[in-house]
Amino acid sequence: MTDNAKETLFLDRLLDRFDAAKSAHEKVAGLQSEAAREITGKELPTTRHEEWKYCSLKSLNKESFVPAASIPSPNLPKDAIGYIYPEAEHHHLTFINGVFSEALSKTDRLPDGVIVANLADVLRDGNEIAIENLGELAKWEDDPFVPLNTAVFRDGAFIYVPKGVKIADPIQLLFINTEEAEQYVMAPRCLVVGDQFSEMTVVEDHIGMGSNVYFNCPVSEIKLAENSHMTHVKLQRDSRQAYHISRLAADISRDSDYKSYAVQLGSQLSRSDVKAVLTDENTHATLDGLVMVNGEQLSDTHSVMDHTMPNCTSHQLHKCIIDGNGTSVFNGKIFVRQDAQKTDAFQENRNLQLSNSGTAYAKPQLEIFADDVSCSHGATIGQLNPEEVFYLKTRGLQDAQTREILTYGFALDVIESIPVASIQKRLSKEVEKFTRESKSIKELA
Repeated sequence: MTDNAKETLFLDRLLDRFDAAKSAHEKVAGLQSEAAREITGKELPTTRHEEWKYCSLKSLNKESFVPAASIPSPNLPKDAIGYIYPEAEHHHLTFINGVFSEALSKTDRLPDGVIVANLADVLRDGNEIAIENLGELAKWEDDPFVPLNTAVFRDGAFIYVPKGVKIADPIQLLFINTEEAEQYVMAPRCLVVGDQFSEMTVVEDHIGMGSNVYFNCPVSEIKLAENSHMTHVKLQRDSRQAYHISRLAADISRDSDYKSYAVQLGSQLSRSDVKAVLTDENTHATLDGLVMVNGEQLSDTHSVMDHTMPNCTSHQLHKCIIDGNGTSVFNGKIFVRQDAQKTDAFQENRNLQLSNSGTAYAKPQLEIFADDVSCSHGATIGQLNPEEVFYLKTRGLQDAQTREILTYGFALDVIESIPVASIQKRLSKEVEKFTRESKSIKELA
């Protein structure tokens, strides 16, 4: 049997393990059935595909997964509630292996008209906003993972903020993935809709409790109406043996502002595809990211910033810290359409290599079809600056301390931009732990 045949069978047999779509709403059931047909017989991408050139899925194909919902009694940690950030104490939804947990969720202080609920329940109740927007932004194109999620998802998050409502405290979506004997797959779906003049902060937090193999395939769709503002923080802390392949699609309307901060720390293979479409004038989008990989980890980020109308701005700062045999991949595309005059777009990818065996691939891209724009992009790959190391050592610091401080400083731009104090503190500890455990830093010292 050829490799292609094996890869084709992976999606087929994965789909066969899930029950057929059971949505009570005809449109949703039809969408799921259509998605299932889309991936039937379809190959997984290979490194022969340009978009997957540095990200091989051969190891994923070798695994065998059962639906996470079929695990009867997950090994839930006793301190699960401790993963809720204090700022989100009254606004959080919790999912255990992708399955909604009402007992570990709380939404008791939401303003009138705001909906923060399990997506499956909202669809079952016939919520028109959810039904109208589901599947409208995350397109299938040549990607099998959006239709895979669409075909098999059950639970997930639905957030709706009505016109003129501003939520001061963050809303946390906590996805706890437990250590189990069986290898499992989950496909959580998130749908966020912000009406005119709304404002919110959403924290999407994926946490692995063990070192087991599982497959996490989330998809998020975000639609912001005129003059709305959203900050979206995504933390990926899955098991170091897990696969995390995610998709995000954002539609940003006139005078709106979408800020995304994605932090990738876990999983053996992480692939993140993000697309932000600026659909009207005077909109802004930020797609910042921080990646830390070591051992044999691979983190692959593909982003698309699509400017379709005039007088819009965008910002993207993607930082990667690579240790051991870790690999980071960044492919960032900026499209400036013919009507998008007066566009101001910035993109930068900076890679810090702590080891001599790590690998970084960077491919910033610009496609400009307008003539009155200001666009810049660039990428750097390098090690710690010897002059900065020397300067700190002359101030009495040991070599390892010096490198730890400079590594933390490298990550600080992204960490300090996140407007949740508890997350800043958590990430500071993660960077400190990463550098203290770095064999490269210890060897250089």
